[in-house]
Amino acid sequence: MGGIKDSTYLDVQKALARRFSPGEGWQFAWYPASGSEQPECMLSRRAAGRMERVIVHVRMTPVVPREAVEELLVRCRTLAAGNVSVDKAILVVPGGANVAGVPEGIELLELPTWQVVDGRITWSRNIERSTFLREERAKWGLA
Repeated sequence: MGGIKDSTYLDVQKALARRFSPGEGWQFAWYPASGSEQPECMLSRRAAGRMERVIVHVRMTPVVPREAVEELLVRCRTLAAGNVSVDKAILVVPGGANVAGVPEGIELLELPTWQVVDGRITWSRNIERSTFLREERAKWGLA
């Protein structure tokens, strides 16, 4: 994948692990999405005698495109046609992304470590660092 994508997917996996704990039996499997560079994740666990599955798509864009939602829905329908039940569909986006086009039934998981600022995706540590530097410059009369 590459350095930035790797760190992004580590953040995604951490956020998912907080919600779907491996200690509760959740297993993560990343698959390359057809026709896309971005992999998708399937979470699964056996609970109460049945298999639970969650499909996860990651879209690191300021505005979630309709195509991303369609891809997720098509993936769920394809699995259902193959007699593989899907309990949830989750779309992972950066914090502050425009998700107006996401229909009900698809859960959203906003990554707190990535934020949309002025139409661009920024690592939240950079935002904190910029704010600190701006305050320090103002304090010393350098702003």
